[in-house]
Amino acid sequence: MSEAVPDRDEEMLARLAGFDLAAAERVHGRLMAAEEAGEIAELGRTYQRIARSLRQTLALKAKLKRDREAAAKDAPNAPARPPGGLAVARRLGELRAAVARVIWDEAEREEAPFVEEAFEELIADEMRADSFCAEPLDDHVARICLMLDLSPRGAERWRELPDPPDDRPAPPGEAPGRYSSG
Repeated sequence: MSEAVPDRDEEMLARLAGFDLAAAERVHGRLMAAEEAGEIAELGRTYQRIARSLRQTLALKAKLKRDREAAAKDAPNAPARPPGGLAVARRLGELRAAVARVIWDEAEREEAPFVEEAFEELIADEMRADSFCAEPLDDHVARICLMLDLSPRGAERWRELPDPPDDRPAPPGEAPGRYSSG
């Protein structure tokens, strides 16, 4: 069905309603001027039929409009565009900072680099997905923390936690520059 059909249907129903209204007004005027009982009865039935036709036309017009609005509302939205490089880089930085806070708050100093390494492996696959930046940051942090077996409480309060120490060791296999000044 073409996009113009609903508009054409609505136009035709609007015209039909206009004709029905004009006919009803004309018959009503004649009904009000009639004086003989037979003529009044006949014009009364005619008016009743035309008024019913008008009501049905208006009801159908309203139904088509509701159906079209419901279909537009229920129609799947256009597929979301995958996040651009800047959005992915920004989210990755936010996740690293947030999850590192939770890791260094909960893990032993010696174990924290290994948990950070697990985080990096986990996030490497995730960041390629089109949905990488789709969920709110707090939800993303909480989901990642749970996947790393970190506490839900830590995930909830990551913003309140202190930054990891500047002199923390790099995860195994990572260059030390990103994690320490040396």
